[in-house]
Amino acid sequence: MGRRTDGADGPAPLIRHWNGGTWTDVPAAPTGGEPAQLEKVAAAAPDDAWAAGSLADNTSAPIVLQHWDGRKWTKVGHAAPAEGSLSFVGDLAAFGTKSAWLTSFDWDPNGDTQVSRLERWNGSAWQEVSLPAAPGGGEVQPWDITGTGPDDVWVTASAMTGEVSVPLLYHWNGSGWTVREVPAPGEHPTGWVANHAVATGRNSVYVVGKTNDPQSPTATMATRWTGSRWQSLPALPFGEANAAGADGAGRLWIAGWAPGNPHSVLTRWTGTEWATEELPADVTEHSEMSTVLGVAGVPGTKGVLAAGTAGCASDPVQCGVLVSRDLG
Repeated sequence: MGRRTDGADGPAPLIRHWNGGTWTDVPAAPTGGEPAQLEKVAAAAPDDAWAAGSLADNTSAPIVLQHWDGRKWTKVGHAAPAEGSLSFVGDLAAFGTKSAWLTSFDWDPNGDTQVSRLERWNGSAWQEVSLPAAPGGGEVQPWDITGTGPDDVWVTASAMTGEVSVPLLYHWNGSGWTVREVPAPGEHPTGWVANHAVATGRNSVYVVGKTNDPQSPTATMATRWTGSRWQSLPALPFGEANAAGADGAGRLWIAGWAPGNPHSVLTRWTGTEWATEELPADVTEHSEMSTVLGVAGVPGTKGVLAAGTAGCASDPVQCGVLVSRDLG
């Protein structure tokens, strides 16, 4: 899922399907001739998947939403932002035919203002969802989504008061919300954000975050909600986390950059420590840098896939990267 290399008309959505042995291209739904790219994908079943992205080079356009029914991709309408604003996808998750969730935000470059939203697919349309107020006040900005089913959905958010952010974790049990403040490992002038969440069971959700620094974080955090208490994890073995997910065995994996290393590294939580691994040599030896942007388990196996981009010496300058572990 992503885009084809920019051509004369700009980027075009790219979708590929793995049948267990080979990859095949699958046509995306038309985007009205507009250049576009797909950034997030989520599936509840082989015949129930969602893809979300954005149109390119547009001053005011809705995000791109497409649905897979097992045979083809179909465009699903979404409201456009206010004139002059740009829409961006935050996260996407799917738990059933009437339970898909989306976070997004509209950014006005002229006023440098942002409007965040959480939406739910009810089986026929996307509806905006209002989260309860933050315990300590502040504007709630939802971001990452995870869960194990329609009645077990987790959403990370930030409670913004000026430039100071407090990380939050919301839980939907199918009928109502609860909210908890995520414990930060220390004080910071602009607070902390929780930008990754991974559920590994109904009473087990990991939250990964960083200091609220617009340029680069000065520290990271990782913690787990056990259903009754928070369990702090040791410091991450890199400076910034770019992606997080669970493998087919339910083990937590995080991808990020280690200081001084131009390539992403992957680390797995063993239950007591971080076990860090580098990308395969055929990635690092043939590219100048790399970034892992997504981590996902493979159902029916203990394996995990990691996808992202790499800086290539040849044309195109930026290449796609897909690596796997424990699929054999």
